[in-house]
Amino acid sequence: MPGAPIAIVANTYANLVDNIMPAVQNGWKLAGLIEGVHYVKGKRPPEEWRRRCSVIVDDYRHVYSFWNGTVIFLGSLDNPSLLAGKSVAHLLYDEAKYASDSKAARVMPILRGDAITYGRCHLYGGVTITTDMPDVTEGEFDWFFRYASEMDPERIVKILQAAGELNRLRLKMVKLSGTDKPDEAKIERLRRKIEFYEEGLLKLRKGQTFFANLSSFVNIDILTVDYAKRLYNGALERHEFYKSVLGMRPTVRRDARFYVNFDESNKYMDGCLSGVAAYVSSELQYLDPTRPLDGGMDFGNMLSLVIGQEEGSRYRVHKNFYELPPGYIRNLADEFLRFFAGHRCKVLNLYYDRSGNSYQSQGEDLAGKMRDAVERDASGSRTGWTVNLMSRKQGDIGQNAEYDFMIELMSGQNAKLPALLIDSKNCPELVSSIELARALVKYRGDVKSVAKDKRSEKLPLRKLPRLSTNLSDAFKYLMMRRHWRDAVAARAGSSALVASGAIASFLERHAKK
Repeated sequence: MPGAPIAIVANTYANLVDNIMPAVQNGWKLAGLIEGVHYVKGKRPPEEWRRRCSVIVDDYRHVYSFWNGTVIFLGSLDNPSLLAGKSVAHLLYDEAKYASDSKAARVMPILRGDAITYGRCHLYGGVTITTDMPDVTEGEFDWFFRYASEMDPERIVKILQAAGELNRLRLKMVKLSGTDKPDEAKIERLRRKIEFYEEGLLKLRKGQTFFANLSSFVNIDILTVDYAKRLYNGALERHEFYKSVLGMRPTVRRDARFYVNFDESNKYMDGCLSGVAAYVSSELQYLDPTRPLDGGMDFGNMLSLVIGQEEGSRYRVHKNFYELPPGYIRNLADEFLRFFAGHRCKVLNLYYDRSGNSYQSQGEDLAGKMRDAVERDASGSRTGWTVNLMSRKQGDIGQNAEYDFMIELMSGQNAKLPALLIDSKNCPELVSSIELARALVKYRGDVKSVAKDKRSEKLPLRKLPRLSTNLSDAFKYLMMRRHWRDAVAARAGSSALVASGAIASFLERHAKK
């Protein structure tokens, strides 16, 4: 798009000018673009360059100007006035993990460049986003991951194939044109082929999204293997290495987790023979359709329901459900009824938070409403299901008690507790909720206790299923039933000492300064 206005945006202007643009300029230099020859920055360009530009620029203090008329406006989220009133054909966004969803959205309206001149180009009106892997649990943002679902991988492969063929034809044209006696007929046929592929490639690329999550190993020939080894062997914590070098979406560091003993031994991937998440319960190969189901439910800002079943000495969590506002109990119950329509033993033992019993005497309690919604469908007809409310007259379950219980449950060392297994294909949100739940220290006077960090429940609604502690709370109510809690309380021996030692260790690491 020669002559087009473009913008580069970062989180702060200082970061853009001091860190990002020097690296960009170095890349331009490697590509053969020389400052003062092909572009100038922060000053008025030669008049012939200005005449090639499709927009009028009065202030060049925050502008890169190129010989072909293209200009790049510099902008930042901490100084939005830099881009006020601008109109660009393409937007480049760096360090996007530092921008909240709302701040990033404020920049998008400047994508309103000259459609008549540049609308045919596949880059027109597009956004190029680059960033390190974000860690949402540490206050960074991942709004750009929504673009991943917009990509059509098969279309991208066709684009690459067409581009590869076009490059082959162009190289062939260079060779034919460089001979002592060029064959004009061959060159003409080749020219028509090149035009055909250029037109086809343009149509293929229009309106498409390409999303890639790359590790530092794509640059290993420049960075060297020794660089990666040095970071792996101590320069970075393992958690940071996975995120920054391997490009893996981060979980909470193990020593900062609330469910500190949860690991791969508590998960299984073969819950469905198809290898993908089940559509109905009959696809769950470990579920016994002749036995009752257990459910754990949390009535928070997101309704959360976790379904499990005992299996001898093991306990399998088979499925999780959730409902975000404006959806409510009726919607959640309908999901459950649809998924378990073929389950023969239509009994659900429901464990839940004490708040679910509020207003029980008035018949307005949430647990009772969930029972009624499962036992009767939206039209009022009986479904055949019986829901047993298992948490009537239940007291609070303290977070310190939960921390202690979960350490012992997930350690697998208490013979009176089942071995925990969670279907990670059918409970991805639950697994994420458990792995991202942070522990923190709370004080009541000088008394310290371990608590679950609940701040994640204040995230935007669409982020709650995977990033908040809601589903982990539903899991808590499912597992912390009276006889298993008694088994932990009565336990004497090495497992209890391990649990107590883990709590003491956590408190020591996070001692009040």
